[in-house]
Amino acid sequence: MLILLDSSFTLIKPSQPVGLVYAQYLKASTELSVDPAKIQTAFQSSFARAPSPDYALGTSGHAAEVSWWRSLVLQIFLEILEEDSLSAPVPVLEACFDSLFEYYAQPASWTLYPETVFFLEAASEIGTLAVVSNFDDRLAPILNGLGIGSFFEEIITSADALARKPERKIFEFALRKLDSPAEAACFCGDSYEADHLGASSAGIRSFHLKRPADTLVDFLDFCRS
Repeated sequence: MLILLDSSFTLIKPSQPVGLVYAQYLKASTELSVDPAKIQTAFQSSFARAPSPDYALGTSGHAAEVSWWRSLVLQIFLEILEEDSLSAPVPVLEACFDSLFEYYAQPASWTLYPETVFFLEAASEIGTLAVVSNFDDRLAPILNGLGIGSFFEEIITSADALARKPERKIFEFALRKLDSPAEAACFCGDSYEADHLGASSAGIRSFHLKRPADTLVDFLDFCRS
């Protein structure tokens, strides 16, 4: 059996709320104070409606992901500052983004869910494990730094596949990489659209992880069924 897993909000989560971190970095860069809750709301809204990166324009998948994140974060900052009748030079906001991007490259910026290690130890006894995530080249060092990278046969990101979930292309890329038919795989992720519907469209049996009602232990039972 091939057991495929999303990363963010499935195996790991930010160690601090995104809105709080963004507000702290924005204040450090511009001396402007913005409500963290407002940034959190803006981030979730902007992230949900943002189109996929344009992989055709970048020199690499990772470069396309970085460009995508830069545009998203700058848009959030500019919108929030305008709402509060504040302003900051774009180069300063770009430098703030660079610092944030580096911050989220550090394993300490992330934390494991309480059951993650137990799940990985148990799941590794019943199948081959791999990650399929809308992420970039920072992901493997993060998972390694958190002590779980060695559980995975492959850590596959949208930067590798040049496609983001829910596109079938990223799931098909993973199946080819791991030499597995879709019917021999199962997948778990927290997003209904990107993860559950995306994997299902590729013919992969999918489990929608609905925290806090579900945990990875429930997915373990799903894999065994």
